Parts: sequence; C-alpha cells; structure tokens
Amino acid sequence: MLIARVVVETLPGQVRIVADRMALLSGMGSLCTESDHRLIADWKVPSTGTTEGISEVLQAMNPEIVVVYPTLVSEED
Repeated sequence: MLIARVVVETLPGQVRIVADRMALLSGMGSLCTESDHRLIADWKVPSTGTTEGISEVLQAMNPEIVVVYPTLVSEED
C-alpha cells in the first residue's frame, strides 16, 4: 500500500462537495478542510498506484477541483 497526503484546491465554496465525495473512497483517511477552497487528506492506495494517478482520479471525479498536490508519505507491505 502507498500512503499519500493530498492537498486539494477547489473552486471557491466547493470544498464541502468535494470532501463529501472523497470521504466515500476506499482507503481515504480523515479530511481536514482549511478554507472554503482547500482540504488535506491521507489516502491509502494499492502499491500499483502513483501520486500522478491519485491526482488524475480525484480530478476526474470532481470537476470542482482546480489542482491536486499529492505527496508520497510512506509505503506499507
């Protein structure tokens, strides 16, 4: 498993909509909203995933997302 920390920037006022969708994803940790347009979360994904893939998945499911900044936190067996 990969654990990635994602910082997500949304259109103004859309962070709650995006957070609600992200909360439904398998492996998604707790979400922390920083403002009406930014949230941070940790996401566990299969080892076959990449940080670029994480960004692509989130942006594909959420048209309200402006940009995703994924960072690899750790790898687990």
